[in-house]
Amino acid sequence: MPKTALFVALSLATAGGFGALETASHAVAQTGIPLLAVPRGTPRPAPAWRNKSWLNTEKALTIESLKGRVVLLNFWVFTCYNCTNTVPSLVDFDGKYRNRGLTIIGVHTPEFPPYSGEHDKGNLQRALEKYHIEYPVTQDNDTKTWDLYGIRYWPSFVLIDKRGQIRYEGAGEFHVGDTNYQYWDGKIRELLEEQ
Repeated sequence: MPKTALFVALSLATAGGFGALETASHAVAQTGIPLLAVPRGTPRPAPAWRNKSWLNTEKALTIESLKGRVVLLNFWVFTCYNCTNTVPSLVDFDGKYRNRGLTIIGVHTPEFPPYSGEHDKGNLQRALEKYHIEYPVTQDNDTKTWDLYGIRYWPSFVLIDKRGQIRYEGAGEFHVGDTNYQYWDGKIRELLEEQ
């Protein structure tokens, strides 16, 4: 009987396509295990992204221009249920910490082909308005930034310190006030307090 149940579950996951990825991401988020990976050894330089299309900012942001600020990269797409469930936490972090030195950057990386509408800047702008996102967002339609950072899941996060060093990485959904939110909040505060 257990073999049959396993076979059915694997068959559904295989047939599920992106839904299986969403379900897996949701399952990880619900385990209560902190989403931040153990830091990989010593801090390492954050790669320089080269995105050209930006929203909610007057000019393109670079890792160099953000030295002296803590940066939280959020790899997301507006059609991802887990991503949009996490947005209220990011909006909260932005409100609490922007003036203290945090810059959140949404890296919008489409999951589906261009005909799906995820690549369209107008659709993305409407999503920013719908979810009250005021922090900078860049379009990563060619997935170059996604690939540069070795991202594999939506949503994913990269926390960069004031010197431009990657300190923490993680993936999965979290909600305002839950254990994973508190963990991220603590890591942001830790990096903001560093000199």
